[in-house]
Amino acid sequence: MRETILRELAENNTLLSPGAWEYLDTLDDPVSIVQEMVRTSTDLPFPVGRDVLVPFVEAKRPSRKEKTPDVRPPSIKTHEVKIRSDITGNSTCTGELSDFTNHFMDRYNKLKTILIRRREAKGILNINNVVKRKGEARIIAMIGDVSTTSNGNISLTLEDPTGHIRGFISSESGAYSTDLLEDEVVIAVGKVWEKKKSFDTTFAINEIIRPGVPRSVVKRSTDVQGKIAFIGDIHIGSKTFLKDSWERFLSWMESGENGSSEIGYLIIAGDLIDGIGIYPNQEDELEIKDIYEQYRVLGKMLRRIPSHVQIVAIPGNHDIVRNMEPQPSLPKNVQDLFPDNVIFCGNPSMIHIGGIKILMYHGGSINDLSDMLSSVDTDQPCTAMKEMLERRHLVPVYGKKTPIAPEKEDMLVINDVPDIFVTGHMHKTDVMQHYNTLLINASTWQDQTDYQKMRDIQPDPAYVIIYDPVLNQVDKKKC
Repeated sequence: MRETILRELAENNTLLSPGAWEYLDTLDDPVSIVQEMVRTSTDLPFPVGRDVLVPFVEAKRPSRKEKTPDVRPPSIKTHEVKIRSDITGNSTCTGELSDFTNHFMDRYNKLKTILIRRREAKGILNINNVVKRKGEARIIAMIGDVSTTSNGNISLTLEDPTGHIRGFISSESGAYSTDLLEDEVVIAVGKVWEKKKSFDTTFAINEIIRPGVPRSVVKRSTDVQGKIAFIGDIHIGSKTFLKDSWERFLSWMESGENGSSEIGYLIIAGDLIDGIGIYPNQEDELEIKDIYEQYRVLGKMLRRIPSHVQIVAIPGNHDIVRNMEPQPSLPKNVQDLFPDNVIFCGNPSMIHIGGIKILMYHGGSINDLSDMLSSVDTDQPCTAMKEMLERRHLVPVYGKKTPIAPEKEDMLVINDVPDIFVTGHMHKTDVMQHYNTLLINASTWQDQTDYQKMRDIQPDPAYVIIYDPVLNQVDKKKC
């Protein structure tokens, strides 16, 4: 057998990598597979690696998209999941300077549209008009270059499309305690100081108003029957993947018992697999060292979930998409490894289930916000999500650890206030109500890795968060 395969490949000026041989040895008819690959492929690489061989084999599997048979009839009628916002197929950035200009202009205009609805926006002036006058004024501006002076006051730059002005917040001002972030857009209320020898025209700020969310709490009514389950950070392929806990979860979903028959939707908040090359020496912590094989294994597992359950999955920083946010959905050849009831969206995405608006974001910027804001606690990731909502942006600051793609449209702005806002990334289980929005940080299915030990990350794994839209209640199930 091996000699036949070697001969077929040699005649086409190539050979197999060790990893490809390892994968080929697991297949039923490796000779036929290699012969067909050689016959149908005109430009094989040298060598042929697992990254080439696995997609070819999976594409030939006739049953790879079969639906999961329901072992029981569904007890609830589910609504169609509608995708309302997603970067997938809509990326326009090329990395040119104009992309950044357009991106930040779109951010400003979108957030200005939100701010202008606030009663505090009455009497707003453009900066080019403010610098020509003195006295009380209010502007909508993007913040830049925040620093603390030697006297303990705050100095910053305020900018809008018409110009910029130096901002100043006294340590005695009511606005002083505000956690200001560069690139956020706010209403600034204050007084203009005329230009003098020692300083330029300055806007002395006494109040900062963010876009925020409506403070009134409205009782939500819905005709959605099925409960919505939330999980995240599965990390298939890792040696620390919690197989036993995950098996209990799948068995529960299969059984139709203990409430699982009421689940109509399953939201997966990113990091479906552990990936490859995400952090230093990750390969030492991998059980499955082929990225396509990681997805294939997960796809097979998700076939155990009854087909009437609609599964919605977004990528995370461990998945096989670009690292910059927003991230598109998983590529088509990866999606084909999953059953038909899996809906793939980008990161972030807004979906509607009946009348329920769900904002899904993996949560990469939570680390940045924890570094910059004293109000954010990484053990309680919902504290960061609350700050995102108040600023109406998922990645408020450009140039930190979370890379942003300069798309013409800033799809990281939170245009519509969601009913449910879900993240993952932090490997914590956290739930919080922020006015009308339910905040959920989904749990993980990975135990602590050596890399996490080094960074003192303590996971809170193997929980399913379940939302009942009829009762408007949240439960947690430990698996």
